[in-house]
Amino acid sequence: MQQTNRKYLVCVDGREECHVALRLACMKAAKRGGTVALLHVVPPADFQTLGAIADRMREERLEDGNELLAKLRTEAENNFEVTPELILLEGSAGDKIVEAAMSNPDVIMLALGVAQQQHNSRGKLTSWLVGQLGGALLVPILLVPNNLTDQQLATLI
Repeated sequence: MQQTNRKYLVCVDGREECHVALRLACMKAAKRGGTVALLHVVPPADFQTLGAIADRMREERLEDGNELLAKLRTEAENNFEVTPELILLEGSAGDKIVEAAMSNPDVIMLALGVAQQQHNSRGKLTSWLVGQLGGALLVPILLVPNNLTDQQLATLI
């Protein structure tokens, strides 16, 4: 049996629900053997902004993305002794998530943190991903509610 490196891809953007998805992925990686990859997607530059202003705005978004990823890496290392791979991409969030998941054969699960919303509605990105990836991705998408405690997360491992 050929052994592969199990990788849990977690999409992060700084909201609390992303932290919960990160915790679950780290718990799974630590318990089952594997790694975690954190993906942050920076939106594309606004074409209406000119030259140096657009360049500076892009640089700031990339810096903010790198800072977020570094902060979450530290959280994973300190709390779970897991050192995640960091992935920073620029473009449409949905397209880049698909690209990151499909381009790495070690990814066995895509973890998305979701906020509790009224009327059982999902966020636009979550709905798009589920619709687009249902037939395209060869890995499951795990939607992690932001209200789960670490004890509840541990039962999901």
